[in-house]
Amino acid sequence: MSGSIKGMVGCYNMNSSQQMCAVELSLPFIQQAIDILDLSNISMTQPLIIADFGSSHGLNSMYAIKSIIEYIQKSKNEQRSFLIVHNDLSTNDWTILFDLLNKDNSYYGLASGRSFYEQCLPSNSLIIGYSSTSIHWLSCKPCNISNICISPLNINNDKFKHQAYLDYSQFLEHRSNELILGGVLILCIHCLNDKELNGLEIAHQLLYKCAQSLLLTEQELLDYTIPVYYRTYSECIDQDLFKKFSLKLIKSDMLEARINILNQLQQGKISLDEFAKDRTQFVRSWGEPSLRQALEMNNKRSEKDIQILLDQFWKMYENEVKQLSNQFDTSSCRTYLILKKI
Repeated sequence: MSGSIKGMVGCYNMNSSQQMCAVELSLPFIQQAIDILDLSNISMTQPLIIADFGSSHGLNSMYAIKSIIEYIQKSKNEQRSFLIVHNDLSTNDWTILFDLLNKDNSYYGLASGRSFYEQCLPSNSLIIGYSSTSIHWLSCKPCNISNICISPLNINNDKFKHQAYLDYSQFLEHRSNELILGGVLILCIHCLNDKELNGLEIAHQLLYKCAQSLLLTEQELLDYTIPVYYRTYSECIDQDLFKKFSLKLIKSDMLEARINILNQLQQGKISLDEFAKDRTQFVRSWGEPSLRQALEMNNKRSEKDIQILLDQFWKMYENEVKQLSNQFDTSSCRTYLILKKI
């Protein structure tokens, strides 16, 4: 897991509206997946196990899970109990998620602190697997890249592409092992659009620009490589992998997840300061851990010095957003899949 992401920062739940938009777009896929789910061979005394892989701090995850439960109860007249597994890395801030679960208290929820590139549940136990905007994060950083910090902007980086293929293969294999026969897997994958853009190009470019302005050492700047890979639609629809792991593709589509904050700015409904702060906090919620890791790797900086540098970094980033606000397209594509274990 060398160079892997350690988890989102504490402000993630409050700054993940774009990820929530992607979850909302998955609702029709959730319903269609449940429509083809056959529960007749499962004992009435057995709880239905559902897992979300990549739950982070829980706000979006709980919304998706509650939607799944409600539709099962409505469409199948199910009165059985549900056991929900929220999966993320052990380094995730689980306290935030547990606090939400305890306040909501609408289902029995457990945590699995293991990489979803490993098997996380017993074989043949899972009814529904769900994952949204998570598996573009790689299990490890295959190499450092120069002149940019995220691989999609370094198009010819075959090592990232190969690692993404290996990770996707591992993810599908383990989910197939966990699913019962006839169980379903619902995926929402942050991907490239038809023009091979991910919708976050300017945000990514500013990350590296600000890192350069922060006067990092040459090694720190090189280590600041974020372990992310945005697949193409065809990479997501890998029929060979599906067949290999006994998964049947029921439905796939590519949709645009869009929020209207840029329109709000252009229409004068929010100020430029509000817009810049929103976009900065969105990127900080997932972009800071990799920068912090790069600053910590060589053990040459104190925690106090690291925090000062991080604060300087995000202040610079916010100022850059103000200068380039019109370039911040607030849409990005997701590939949606329904897979059934056969």
